[in-house]
Amino acid sequence: MPSTIMKPDGKNGKSARFNKNATDANEQKTKKPFDKKAYRLKKYSNKYKVEQWEDRRKKAVLRGFYKDLERDNKNASPKPLLIPSDNPEEENKETQPKKKRNAFHSAKLEFQRKQEEKKQKEAEMLRVKAEREEALQKYKQKRMENYKKLSKKTRRGQPVMKDRLEMLLEKIQQTT
Repeated sequence: MPSTIMKPDGKNGKSARFNKNATDANEQKTKKPFDKKAYRLKKYSNKYKVEQWEDRRKKAVLRGFYKDLERDNKNASPKPLLIPSDNPEEENKETQPKKKRNAFHSAKLEFQRKQEEKKQKEAEMLRVKAEREEALQKYKQKRMENYKKLSKKTRRGQPVMKDRLEMLLEKIQQTT
């Protein structure tokens, strides 16, 4: 014999299924008129979709957070037996319960850690940039000196060979 489903109003589900006119009358009274504007916003609005995504993301993060808390509580090993020490201050420190970090506190610590990393990267970039500029300055200085040596001319317009020979000698000494 099939079981009948009891509805909250005291009527069983079987008779309600066969009596369509009674349910239609109830639906017409409670049915809201179609709101085209709200439908279009939900269907086509990027803002609405982004809000939905953000809500789902928040819920997922909270689920993960609570899951981690549960896992930590399950995996937490039982506290070791405390052996009384000679120093009463040490005993007092050990018996005080550690405060759990709440989500805001951990997020704040994470933010500060990222800020420190950012500052370190920036300092490193500035140092590298300064080194590069210094090397470029040295290179330009040396090129300028070489240009001056090579562009020296005698009164008759001939190149001065003394500086050219010195440069060749320096190159030979550097290679050997």
